Amino acid sequence: MKNLISPPRTIPYLQLYKNIISAKKDTIKGNPNTEKLTLKSLETKVTARYSLFEQAINNNNLFGFVEDASLLVHKEILIGCYEGRTKKVKEVFTLIEKNQSAGFLRVCPYCGITLPKTYDHYLPKTLFPELSVHALNLIPCCGTCNGIKGDVWKNETHIAFLHLYSAIIPNEEFLSVELFTKPSANSIGARFQLHKPEDMDNDIWNILSYHYENLKLLERYNELANDEVTRIFTSCVCHLNDGGNSIAGFLVPLGKSEESLYGLNYWLAILIKALSSNVIFETLVANAVNKNP
Repeated sequence: MKNLISPPRTIPYLQLYKNIISAKKDTIKGNPNTEKLTLKSLETKVTARYSLFEQAINNNNLFGFVEDASLLVHKEILIGCYEGRTKKVKEVFTLIEKNQSAGFLRVCPYCGITLPKTYDHYLPKTLFPELSVHALNLIPCCGTCNGIKGDVWKNETHIAFLHLYSAIIPNEEFLSVELFTKPSANSIGARFQLHKPEDMDNDIWNILSYHYENLKLLERYNELANDEVTRIFTSCVCHLNDGGNSIAGFLVPLGKSEESLYGLNYWLAILIKALSSNVIFETLVANAVNKNP
C-alpha cells in the first residue's frame, strides 16, 4: 500500500472546476442554460468550500469536515458536473492518472488487487456535491472497493478509510502472511493477517485497520492466495526449466520490484517474499522440475 501522488497545482483545482462550468453551453434550444447560470451563481460558495476542503486535508482533519446544507439543495446540478463525463472532466482524470508512477495504477490503490476502472468520491458526492470534481476527492479504484465503500467515509470517532493523497502510511510492516502445508494436496497455502507494530500511533492504526476491515481486504487476499501461490509456483518451475539457478534468485528481485512500486505492505510482494525463503515451497518446485526434466 502506498500513497497516491497529489495532482500538480499548475492549474489550481478550483480552476479545473471553473473550466468544466465554462465549457457548458450558454443556451439550450435557444433558451438560457439555467443549469450553467445556477452553477455560476454558486461559484463563491464552491470557492470557499474548495479552500476549506484543502485546509482540512493539509491539517489532517477530514473527520471534522461537514456538509454545507445550502449546497445540498443544488446537489443534482453539482453532481451533474461529474456525471456528464465531459472533456473537461476527463482532463481532471488524466491529471490524476498521469501524475502517478509508471505502472502504479495497474492495481487499485485501495486494495492492490484489480484494475482501478472507476473513481471513488472519498467524501461522498451525495453529501458533498460541490466536491464532485475536486481532484483530491477522486480516488482511482476498482469497482469492488467503490461498491463496498459506498457513501461511508467515517465512523463516530475517526475516518474509516485511508485518504490516499494525504494518509500517513507507516513505512513498516503491518501486513504479514503465514504459509502452511496442505499435506493432502501436497501444496502450500497462505493466510494474511494484520499486526500492529509496537511503536505505531494508535490513531493511525485505528484508521489503517478499519480500512482493511471495511474493505474486507484480508478475506479477499486469502481468497486469492491459492491461485497466486499456484501462479508463482508455475513461474518458478518455468524459470528452473529454462536454466535458472535458484528460486530465491528469481523471486527476491521480483518481490523487491513489486514492493518498490506498490509499497512495503503490498500483499503480493509479501507473498512472494515469504515463498522465496520457504524450504517446503522450494522442495515442491524442485520435485516438479525433476518429474518433468
